[in-house]
Amino acid sequence: MSSHRLFIITGKGGVGKTTVALAYANHLKDQGKKVKFFSFLQHSPHKILKSLHLPEIHLELFKSAEVYIAKKLNSETIAHWIMHTPFFKSLFQMIPGLGHMILFGHIIDELENDPELIVVMDAPASGHALTMFESTATFETIFKSGLIVKDIDRMNRFIKTKGNLLTYVVTLPFPMAHQEAKELQRELTEKNVELGPLILNDSLHELLATESDLPALLKNRLELEKTVLAEEPDCLIIPHFNNDSSLERVQLATEKVMQWQK
Repeated sequence: MSSHRLFIITGKGGVGKTTVALAYANHLKDQGKKVKFFSFLQHSPHKILKSLHLPEIHLELFKSAEVYIAKKLNSETIAHWIMHTPFFKSLFQMIPGLGHMILFGHIIDELENDPELIVVMDAPASGHALTMFESTATFETIFKSGLIVKDIDRMNRFIKTKGNLLTYVVTLPFPMAHQEAKELQRELTEKNVELGPLILNDSLHELLATESDLPALLKNRLELEKTVLAEEPDCLIIPHFNNDSSLERVQLATEKVMQWQK
């Protein structure tokens, strides 16, 4: 079992990151770990989290920044006024990485304040995830010194301390999607982000590999998937689930995550 404190699940949009992140958090909870789920999405899966009895860190980007400024100025009133000025509203629209960095700092605060806590983060699409990791270096250069830079240094120490953070990239079993995922892994590696194996989601290989009489469409799909599997022999596989229930898909995916950890 991994001893990491923060798990980030990322990848291109539509590859099933939320299902994988929920399954990973659910597995850790089933192992008796103290775990919380966090999503950058505005509409996080509250119903599924409630059904799984998984606690959630609920932080909105704009509100997170307001709380941060209030701590720095020792005044919630002034922070509220500053955040609602046209300048700051425009600033957060023009530089989304600033908000992501502050929000990321809040997650690290939670982890440092509770040594037993583990957080599983359902990260934004790959571009946003890269922005989040880039933001600490970018804003350290912009601000150069002061309280914000001290906070950035603390975030960088957490990120770079081996064993704290592990990132998984999720992809679908198609060559083009796989190449995009590999490119994301390369970019994250260049930023010294520790990566777990690639997660191949919605795989038909386990279900149909032994079937001989398949329609041409499914045969072609399997051939494409075999191409990806040949390049990724150590990938982690989540099969396709013939189930319309999001909750049940997460529960089935949890069983696969449990098999990975054995």
